[in-house]
Amino acid sequence: MWWWVKARRAHTLLPAALTFLTALVLLVHDTVTQLPSFLTGGDNPVMAMLLVPVPLCAALLMSLESRLHSAEASSARRVRPRDAGLTLAAVGAATAVGLGAGAVLDSDTAVALGRNTAFLTGLMLCVRAVAGTPAVMTPLAWFAAIVFFGFDRTGHPTFWTVLPRANDDPVATTAAALTLAAGLAVQLSTRPRTDS
Repeated sequence: MWWWVKARRAHTLLPAALTFLTALVLLVHDTVTQLPSFLTGGDNPVMAMLLVPVPLCAALLMSLESRLHSAEASSARRVRPRDAGLTLAAVGAATAVGLGAGAVLDSDTAVALGRNTAFLTGLMLCVRAVAGTPAVMTPLAWFAAIVFFGFDRTGHPTFWTVLPRANDDPVATTAAALTLAAGLAVQLSTRPRTDS
């Protein structure tokens, strides 16, 4: 087990990423920025909290891509289930940070951090099976799609955006759960690409 933790650099990367995530939550929990939209021709009010999961997703992918190819090729080592456990632990930790910050700061956007992290992580894992390491850009690409195309003329997020939806939105919660489940299924069933 320890060789896997060291190979994944999980003992250094993920605690640092979670510390950074916590600091970002405390700094930007209810900050709104005005970003341009292609659909409305004006500015959209976008919560800065939508970007908070990105560093954790990047650190998680960096950890998952840090591997010993020859040692992991052995069928005796159950690496993929451990990787899935690492993914769930990272999402669970982000959820705990979001719920804790939401309770302390009385912030609805902080409460949605776990859902948003689950969605972006699942999406990134699905893209990773096809693209490899460049999948690290998936959360940023999704955020850009939301900013430029994800709000209607009244400033409300459309159904597909997931991240800016209310924290108790059943469609967003279901989409996040299904996306994370799909990402974990892909992670458990496919070998990571080694050519990227």
